[in-house]
Amino acid sequence: MRKTTAGWMTLLALLVLTAGVWAQSEQPPAPKTEPAPAADHSKEILVKMGTRVVTVGQIEAEFARIPPQFVSHFNDPQRKKDYVQNIVDRMVFAEEAKVQGLMEREDIKEKINSYAERILYTEYLKTATDGLQVTSAEARAYYEANPNEFVTPERIHARHILVKSEEEAGTVKAELDKGADWNELAKKYSVDKSNAERGGDLGFFSRGRMVKEFEEAAFTMNPGEIKGPIKTQFGFHIIKLEEKQAAQTQDFAQAEKAVTSKLMTQKREAKLQEIRNQLGTKYDVTVNWDKVNDIKVGSGVAAPGRPGSTPTPVPIGQRPRTVVPAEQPPVKK
Repeated sequence: MRKTTAGWMTLLALLVLTAGVWAQSEQPPAPKTEPAPAADHSKEILVKMGTRVVTVGQIEAEFARIPPQFVSHFNDPQRKKDYVQNIVDRMVFAEEAKVQGLMEREDIKEKINSYAERILYTEYLKTATDGLQVTSAEARAYYEANPNEFVTPERIHARHILVKSEEEAGTVKAELDKGADWNELAKKYSVDKSNAERGGDLGFFSRGRMVKEFEEAAFTMNPGEIKGPIKTQFGFHIIKLEEKQAAQTQDFAQAEKAVTSKLMTQKREAKLQEIRNQLGTKYDVTVNWDKVNDIKVGSGVAAPGRPGSTPTPVPIGQRPRTVVPAEQPPVKK
């Protein structure tokens, strides 16, 4: 059936093209016209159940919220039908659940209230922070006040072959000096199995990422140079330097987007804290933060309370804040 349809489409296209050639030989070309706007189907009724309706536009709005990587999934006509059928099922089954009195169950009421609370929370935050903005001047001021944040330190790209003894390291170095293939020797000798199959490739790294002895040797090398054996707590290394990248500083044009995003996050957090303080007072909210350790997660046992401590209610606006560093310290290998 598809082949037949494709054949008709091809034939139709040829007929249209041929007709155009004939028309050109008999009369001057018609003036160009703007293409007609696509028909608007958004208000058309797609599903009707009693007095309730779902329009094409409402479904399109739902599709608009789908992450871009999944949009193509619904280009298939059958999947669109399945999606609409799911909506019909949801409407009909929910209506029957109401008829059967499920809405009166306490556990159902709790779930509904919980979902409603989450939705209202999200929408309220959107409304409360909608007017926040970061100007280009603010971004530039931050950029100029924090120059060190926009410097990429010197980095190198190195490989290594790690062995357990100095004698074995000498053997590897001797074979390399005779022209042996680095990658083959890495596969054969290196005990660092995390990268041996990749020729001991360590990728790019900056200072502070490797143990001191390895770092001091590697950062004094030139691209293409092989050095070793270098002794560390892990054994003996033969090091090969592939590339060096000098320290670089981002200019404002390169950094502006990231700076704006960071400042916007800070403004949102400040606004959230302001709202938290105001509403915590308005609704007389207190939280016993010392009781948090008594909360069981899964099947775990609650952590013991601190000896001699007395739980003290703390107004929600004064909740202690945990500051998380922007970047964790490097893990040395």
